[in-house]
This record gives sequence, structure tokens and C-alpha cells, in this order.
Amino acid sequence: MAEEMDCNDGVCEVPGEASKMSTSISSDMDNKIIYVGDPMCSWCWGIAPEVDQLRQEYQGKLGFELLLGGLRPGGGVAWTVDLRNMIRSHWEHVEEASGQPFDFDFFKRPSFNYDTEPASRAAVVVRSLDPSKEWPFFKAIQKAFYAENKDVHELATYKTLCQQFDLNYADFESRFLSQEYKALTQKGFELAQMMGIRSFPSVVLKMGEEYTSVNIGYAKFEKMKQVIDSIIR
Repeated sequence: MAEEMDCNDGVCEVPGEASKMSTSISSDMDNKIIYVGDPMCSWCWGIAPEVDQLRQEYQGKLGFELLLGGLRPGGGVAWTVDLRNMIRSHWEHVEEASGQPFDFDFFKRPSFNYDTEPASRAAVVVRSLDPSKEWPFFKAIQKAFYAENKDVHELATYKTLCQQFDLNYADFESRFLSQEYKALTQKGFELAQMMGIRSFPSVVLKMGEEYTSVNIGYAKFEKMKQVIDSIIR
């Protein structure tokens, strides 16, 4: 069970063996920061303010790309007392390390399938509707789930968020429920695997055709900046 939901030591991991990071994923030559995460990864919620600082620091200097990595697509782990206690322990560690808020009433739910695909798909849909809103919408999904105990499997949650972000909900719903966007979301998961990334959050720097790992797991802004500066100078 612990292997199924391993979020210790600042990182949430997908079961399986990581391969070597590919340096030929994309043919474009944009220099950018690639953030690989999942809306339902607790350490990704913890690192969100640090990534915000990173984006602000390099705005106009480096591009920024959000890649949805697919922590637990499909879920399927039984909602047992042991599982709830383990996840709660992870959340407490993230709260202590990052100061990010959590609503622990989540663990009063009689049942829950920890399927992270729908929340990831929602971010992919918003990217297609308005790329400028993808990152703030991703963070809003995290906040809804972790801090407000909202069900991010339910369309009602996204209807509210679409209203907050002035997005056309009918367009969102149509795309969210389509096979096309389920396939696009899966393609993102596969891309992360091709890059050898099975641990979230991960930050990668792409300079030309070269990909360099900045950090794997939770890290403070200053540490990530130090690594990036050592590469781009």
C-alpha cells in the first residue's frame, strides 16, 4: 500500500523504474523552465509558492511550461483506514515544511478514489481555452482540493472555477468530457515518462535541445534559482 501512495521526503513518486532523462523530446529551441507536477500531489501543492517566485524571477528571460505528469491516473487504491492515515501523515509533513493550508476534514470522507487524471485533464482543457490561465487554474485546483476540501472529480467544482477565471464553462465541459482531451492528458503523462520523470514535483531546465534537472521534489525558490543561474550564466 505504501508503495502505491509514496509521498515521503519531499516528493510523490509513481511506482516503477525511472529511465534516463531524454534530451530530444521536442524539436523547438525555446529556453524554458518545465515544471512537472500533478494537481493532487501534496508536495506539488507545497512547492506552488516557490514555483510562483521562480516564474516571476525569470519572466521575460525563460519560458515556462506546465507538464502534467500523472501521479495516480485511474486511482483504484482501496480507501482504507491505513491509506487515510498514511496520506494524512504526508499532508502534515507538507504543511509543516511549506506552510501551505490543508483541510483535514477530507479524511472524514467515507469513500474516495484517489484518481488524479480528471484534475490533470481540467488543466489541459484550460490550456486549450486560454494558455495564460493554465498555471493559475492549476493552482486553483490544488487550493480547492487541499485547502477547501472540494471534490476535483466533480464538474460542479470546475464550473465554479471557470466562473472565477472568466472561462466559458460550456466549452470547458464539452472538452473535459471528450475522448480527445482524455487522450491529450494521457499523452502528457507519457511525455513525462519518456523524460524519465516519475517523481513530482520536478523542475527541468530546457536550453536549446539540452534538458537539465533543476530539482526533484520539494525545494525552496533560492535553491532552484541557484541551480538555474549556474546553468544559464
